[in-house]
Amino acid sequence: MQESPASNPSPDYAALDTAQLVSKLAGEGDRAPQALIDACVSCGESMVETLRASIADHFDDNDHGPDAWWLPLHAAMILGRIPSESAGLLLAELMRTLDAQHEEDLQDWLAGYWPALFSNKPASVIDAVRLIAEDPAHDWYMRCQAVEVVLDAGLNQGGDTLEACIDWAAGMASDAAMEWVFRTWAACALLDFPRERHRVLLETIAREDKRRRIGEPFPQGVFTIDDIAHAFANPDPTPRWRRHQWRNPWRFYDPDAIAARQQRWREEEESGWEEVDDDWAAPPVTHVRATPKVGRNDPCPCGSGKKYKRCCLGK
Repeated sequence: MQESPASNPSPDYAALDTAQLVSKLAGEGDRAPQALIDACVSCGESMVETLRASIADHFDDNDHGPDAWWLPLHAAMILGRIPSESAGLLLAELMRTLDAQHEEDLQDWLAGYWPALFSNKPASVIDAVRLIAEDPAHDWYMRCQAVEVVLDAGLNQGGDTLEACIDWAAGMASDAAMEWVFRTWAACALLDFPRERHRVLLETIAREDKRRRIGEPFPQGVFTIDDIAHAFANPDPTPRWRRHQWRNPWRFYDPDAIAARQQRWREEEESGWEEVDDDWAAPPVTHVRATPKVGRNDPCPCGSGKKYKRCCLGK
């Protein structure tokens, strides 16, 4: 796991208790500095309990201001640096809460970073995340994030543990009782772990997904037969979420990222643009992918100009 460099909490933050630190977080919004996050992390288990109450209060109160909107994201970042079971279980509960509250924007900000946030957690926590992936009551997108967490944990263990995690994901992809979009994206995760025993399953899902999309703007599906052939011919030991250029979630608190975001918000407010990209820093970046898979926040291939998630992803 890559982690932002730890620093000693500033004297101002060191004098605050956990409730006061969380209040600071809510007031700073997306401008919260690294030193404030470090101070929260240094409180350990007492901060976990304060965040538990603060998260519950946050979602019970719909009148919080725009700066306080960022509090659940800060909570995820702090919990991701505390390696205890209690921190991990609260982080898993936060995944459930973001899904239940339909907090799509917060989900987008954290998308792809969950494996890093859980990478220092014990096996009991990974089991809790596994239950999220298996629960059809949750939206398919958060469940797919949970699949990546479990596979990443298996990769950390290696050997039989990794193979068991891969087979678990394949089992859900093959389960006809699961919703189709979840099955296709669970199968897509298997392209990072190409195993001959799953090749027929992948090819079957690719063909069926293409059949279901006949007449749609993006007819080739989530992945294609060619993607499968490429994955097996050119296996990459590093899954796509570990190849993510912002692998370090705590880059969010770098001074340059903070300044870039504020500049971007000003520019978008002046231009009247309402939707923002989901990268930590402001300047748009070009995402280069190893395979032709379309990311949730990439431009939709149908040419509408919208993001894929806002257009043809669920069709």
